[in-house]
Amino acid sequence: MTKHSHCVIFTDLDGTLLDHDSYSWAPAAAAIGRIKQLHIPLIAISSKTLAELSFLNDRDDIFDGLIGENGGVICLGDQLEHPGPTTKTIDGARNAIARAVSGPLAGFRTSSPAVIARETGLAPADAARAAQRHCSDPLIWAPTETDIAIAQSIAGEFGLKLVKGGRFHTLCGPTDKGKAMNKMIEMLIGIGRLPSPPAKPATIALGDSANDATMLAAADFPVQIPQKHGGAILPLIDDTKLLIAPEPGPTGWNSAINQLLDQIFNARVQAH
Repeated sequence: MTKHSHCVIFTDLDGTLLDHDSYSWAPAAAAIGRIKQLHIPLIAISSKTLAELSFLNDRDDIFDGLIGENGGVICLGDQLEHPGPTTKTIDGARNAIARAVSGPLAGFRTSSPAVIARETGLAPADAARAAQRHCSDPLIWAPTETDIAIAQSIAGEFGLKLVKGGRFHTLCGPTDKGKAMNKMIEMLIGIGRLPSPPAKPATIALGDSANDATMLAAADFPVQIPQKHGGAILPLIDDTKLLIAPEPGPTGWNSAINQLLDQIFNARVQAH
């Protein structure tokens, strides 16, 4: 029988668990080891594609579940949910935006791996996986504020949103990380990794940018990771529970997770 966890952790990747420059999670290894010892489900929730997330997890075996494209695709074992918009809708909106804005615009879906590698610093093979998008498209452009407003308006006409992440504006559907988080909890309950209601597992969520706000707002313990090359830290959500990690990237992630696990499990010991 699967061991129940009374806690579940959702984490953004780029700039959060993965270092902004090196894409390494090594400074968070101690906290990840603790999570595994406690049998706590760790869920990746990212703007990355399912191809990227699966490759990372096949290599490093970190995550119990994968949520890609800002909540547009949800994978737990052999279960796959695809609440995001169609590629036809995404392509139509991007092309309309390209015709309306002041400068050149491309998306990952229609760019070569070489172009994506240049824009992201990814290796060519990784860039090719980043292009395998089904329900979202990061835009490659240098927009003015007017361009952003125009793009947001056109996205709305197609039933889409333009979401600002750590590096890119991404064209995506009305799905978001918060909704996907709740769906993943249902799926984890379904396979016995989380207890059924009325028991309620504690949820921890960690992110660093605006597209993480819905996930942080939905969590019992939201953690904002400071951006490595950012300026003043502005809270992503207005919530007194929000914890600002002491450092950017995986180092801050490691500290925040250990602090919260101490807090959660010490509280449970005291309650009993």
